[in-house]
Amino acid sequence: MQAQVISTDDTKRTLRVEVSTDEMKPFFEEALEMFREEAQLEGFRKGRAPRHLIQARFEAEIESEALQAIIEEYYRQAIRDTGTRAIEVGQIENLQYKRGEPVAFDVVVEILPEYTLDQYKGLKVQKEVHRVTDGEIETTLLQLRQNAATAREVETVAAGNEVTCDIQVLDPTDVPIIGKRYTDRKIPLTTRFVGQDFIDGLVGAAAGDTRTLHVQNIGKQSEDEEDIKHFAVTVRKIEEIVLPEADDEFAKDLGAGSLEELKGKIRNDLEHRWAHEAEHKLHDRLVDALIQHNDLPAPEALVRASTQRMIRLFQARTKMENVDESYLTETFRPRAIRDVKWSLARRKIQEQEQLRLTDEDFTAYREHMALHNHVSVDKIQLDFKSDTEKENFEDYLLEQKMLKFLEQHAVVEEVEEALEPEPVPEEARTSLII
Repeated sequence: MQAQVISTDDTKRTLRVEVSTDEMKPFFEEALEMFREEAQLEGFRKGRAPRHLIQARFEAEIESEALQAIIEEYYRQAIRDTGTRAIEVGQIENLQYKRGEPVAFDVVVEILPEYTLDQYKGLKVQKEVHRVTDGEIETTLLQLRQNAATAREVETVAAGNEVTCDIQVLDPTDVPIIGKRYTDRKIPLTTRFVGQDFIDGLVGAAAGDTRTLHVQNIGKQSEDEEDIKHFAVTVRKIEEIVLPEADDEFAKDLGAGSLEELKGKIRNDLEHRWAHEAEHKLHDRLVDALIQHNDLPAPEALVRASTQRMIRLFQARTKMENVDESYLTETFRPRAIRDVKWSLARRKIQEQEQLRLTDEDFTAYREHMALHNHVSVDKIQLDFKSDTEKENFEDYLLEQKMLKFLEQHAVVEEVEEALEPEPVPEEARTSLII
C-alpha cells in the first residue's frame, strides 16, 4: 500500500491511498468463500457449488464486499503510516477501480488543529480549608446512634415516633381523590422529614384512629388554598425510636476503646472527608483556570463524541430511555466542551513536561487504597479484565499526576470554609407522605 498527503488545512487532511492487486487478493478470496458458504445454486447443496460458478453468479456482489473490506483496512493503515492525528474520518472520495488493477481512493479526515499551551504554571486558585467542629462530631455521633436505634411499639403518637399509616389525599372540601390512596407508609415524625403541622395533627392518635390533616406545603408561607394539602391519615402502627446511650459501651460496639476514642476516630474521618472534598474542588478550579487562560480548541467531532458518551452513561445509570436526546445533548454539551479542552491540555502538559507513569506511581496508589480500605498493601491487586480497562486506569492515574503537578506549580490561597447543613430536599420529604 502507498499513502500520501495530497492536501491539508487547519481542520482537515486528504490522503491518497493506493492498494496493489497482491494486497487486494486475500480480500477477494475471503468474499468469494463467504458467498460460496451461503449460496444455494440449483443442483448443488448449500456451500458445495464450484468456485467458478459462484464467481460468475455473484461477481458484482463479491467485488462490492471485497472493496468495502479493503477500504476499511487500508484507510486506517494510511492514517497510521502518514502520522495523521485523525479525530474523525469524514468520507471516502474518488474511488478508482477496474477489475484486475490496483484500487485507489482518497480519504478525508478531520485532524486535531495545532494549538499551544503557555499558561499552566502559576495559576491562581483558592483552596477551601474546613475546620471540623465539635458540633459536627456530635451530629455524626447522633447519626451512629440512630443507625443502631431500636423500635418499640407504643399506644399513642408522640413527636419523634415512626408511624405506619394509610394516607388518602383529599380535595379542599375533604372529598377523597380517586387514585390518591397510599398504604403502609412509614413516616418519621420529625421536622427533618415532615412539616410541624403534620406532626401536630397526629400527636395523641392511637392505632386505628383516622385524622384529617390540612398541611401547609413545605416551603410555602401563604394561606392560599393551593398551598394547603389535605389528607385523611389512618394510623396502623406506632413505634418509639430508642437510641443507645452515647457511652463507652456504645463506642466498644463500634470497635473503639472508649467514647473519647470513638470521637477521635469521627474527627479523623471527617477531616479526611473534608480534605478529599477540598482537593477535588481545587482540582476543578485548576482545570477551569487552565482553560480560561489558554486558547484551547474544542473540535466538534470530539465534543460530539464526548457528549454521546455522557448520554450513554446517564441512560445506563438512570435506566431512562425516553428522555429527549436533544435535551440531553444541550444539557451535557458544556461539560463535554470542558472535558475536550482539558483532554487536549493534558496532552500538551504530558509532551512539554515529559510526564510519565512510574512504578512509584502505582505503588503510591496501592498504598493509598490499602490505607483507605484498612487492609495491607498486598491485598490491593491491580488486575485488569481487558486492555481497555487497564488503559482507562492508567489514564486516570496520569490525570491525577498532572493535577498534582498543576497544584504544585500554582499559587494557592487557602480560605476558611464553614459547614453548611444539608437540608433534606422537599421531594424527599414529600415522598414519605405520598
